[in-house]
Amino acid sequence: MTKYRYEEFTWQEIREIVKTQPVVVLPVGTIEQHGPHLPLLTDACTASEISRLAVESIPGHALLMPTVFYAFNEHHLDFPGTIAIDTHPFIDYVTDIGKSLSYHGFQKIVIVNGHGSNVPFMDIAARTITNKNKAICSLVSWWDLIPAEVFKNMRESEFPGGMAHGCELETSVMLYLRPELVQMDKAEKDIHFEKSDFIFWDLQQSSPVRYQEWFSRYSITGTVGDPTKANLDKGKIVVEAVADRLARFLLEFQNRIVNPRVDHH
Repeated sequence: MTKYRYEEFTWQEIREIVKTQPVVVLPVGTIEQHGPHLPLLTDACTASEISRLAVESIPGHALLMPTVFYAFNEHHLDFPGTIAIDTHPFIDYVTDIGKSLSYHGFQKIVIVNGHGSNVPFMDIAARTITNKNKAICSLVSWWDLIPAEVFKNMRESEFPGGMAHGCELETSVMLYLRPELVQMDKAEKDIHFEKSDFIFWDLQQSSPVRYQEWFSRYSITGTVGDPTKANLDKGKIVVEAVADRLARFLLEFQNRIVNPRVDHH
């Protein structure tokens, strides 16, 4: 199988492909502000491209779905450009994608997330797909696949806060994936949230207390982090490491044994 994009097949080809049971990969991003230096499509781009690289590396074992571009990000609306979808329509939309895939006979689905605030809603979608259909569905945010040694070797920004939004990490990745869309001359450090051991924002490690408020209350530029520490070489290291780990997970998930349910009533 040389093609891997779901939408490029005919219905007859899909009917045949189902017999081989590839993992179906669904990137989910968002369209929202990412500071003055990054484009609105940052989260959709990172999820899409990392998914593409992983799927391309394991031909015949995975299919790549069209990206879900719109998501929950109401808290960013104080910054122009953000497109926000309410909670239940967003959950239901992604759940219905999984439901359709299961109806066609696909048994393994992986949601690859590119937006932090998607996590609780995509967790619900993945659980609902698994509980209500024959298919099983898992969720992974791409930054959670970054090896600890990569963070240790590449990070220059402060923790917590230096890698949160439009930050050293996301800017580096975009410099590698879509450098023509990054305006480094406009990048500036913006870490203004209240320091706390319990509530903070950072992609390397989540705070123990989950909390999200209006973004404009703690960000001046729309950025949270230090994008001035970003460079293309860091982005290359991160993307290659994450795509490799995602590919290995897809192969593992494809072979995951799904045991029968046991009703103990």
